[in-house]
Amino acid sequence: MAEGIVNVVARFVAKPGLEATLRAALTDLVAPTRKDPGYIAYDLYESTQRPGEFVLVEAWASKDLLASHLDTPHLNGFKAKAPELLAEPMSVKLFSELPGF
Repeated sequence: MAEGIVNVVARFVAKPGLEATLRAALTDLVAPTRKDPGYIAYDLYESTQRPGEFVLVEAWASKDLLASHLDTPHLNGFKAKAPELLAEPMSVKLFSELPGF
């Protein structure tokens, strides 16, 4: 991956009956994360075809600042309760922007 901005797509699927709880837990991450050093974008989406499936689309100034974000109290709190909320392990993928776009 090229140096510079790191783009992240993280996917979460709620256990049946816990859709609203997962939605609230993910929503609670947005405000504190947008104050983290290196934050460029942090946007939460819910599937229109599968309620309870969420995607966070993120951009960070560097891998190091992303790593720092992943060890914040708000993220660690979410990670601790995620197993009880998620129907499957969260998927986190990193992307770099293609030149010219």
